[in-house]
Amino acid sequence: MKPKVVLVGYGRMGKEVHSVLRERGYPVVGIVERGGGLEAIDGADVVVEFALPEATLPALRYAAERGKRYVFGTTGHTPEQMEEVRKISERTAVLYSPNFSRGIAVLKLVLRRVLPLLEDWDREVFEIHHRWKKDAPSGTALALARILGEEINVNRRGPRKEGEVGVASVRGGDVFGEHTVFFFGEGERLEFTHRLTSRRALALGVPPAIDFIMGKDRGLYTFDDVLGAYPGESPQ
Repeated sequence: MKPKVVLVGYGRMGKEVHSVLRERGYPVVGIVERGGGLEAIDGADVVVEFALPEATLPALRYAAERGKRYVFGTTGHTPEQMEEVRKISERTAVLYSPNFSRGIAVLKLVLRRVLPLLEDWDREVFEIHHRWKKDAPSGTALALARILGEEINVNRRGPRKEGEVGVASVRGGDVFGEHTVFFFGEGERLEFTHRLTSRRALALGVPPAIDFIMGKDRGLYTFDDVLGAYPGESPQ
């Protein structure tokens, strides 16, 4: 029996997730749209949220009080909001990821392996998204940059500093998502690029994320932890 799901947020991503869950046989027992009540969560085993940042904490608090697991991909939260997410995860299992793509999870694994070989090279992250995306840089770009270094410079002005990682963003058209990581050496460079051609690639990561989190009682997890649900090696 598949776990019962409530969706919080029903924009483009929410609709795509709904379609994939139907195909995979996960019963969606409720949908909470902007401004709607949270009572639908009562009948669920797990909440899946792709909404606006202000929707996360009210829905997460409500779910945690009722012992529901929580999966969300909403980005643009403040550090204070994410700190509360961490505190709530001490009471229930929460999975957060700015990107549910298998390809991005593998890219992060590759970067962790490559970085020790290129620690003395300059490192930059460049990302493109559609014109409607609310936040910049993307949560995925920041996650990639954090793998590469501790000091991040967004939309750099002036020369780079030693050990600094730059992140640059472009917004336009209907681009689903493109991320490129650059390693610059003397007289050469490496580029690792991931391109989404549809939101479906993101939505396909939600069923294994649900299966993973249903096996946990509490704690904060990421999609990197879910990669072990696929054939191949987990990055953990």
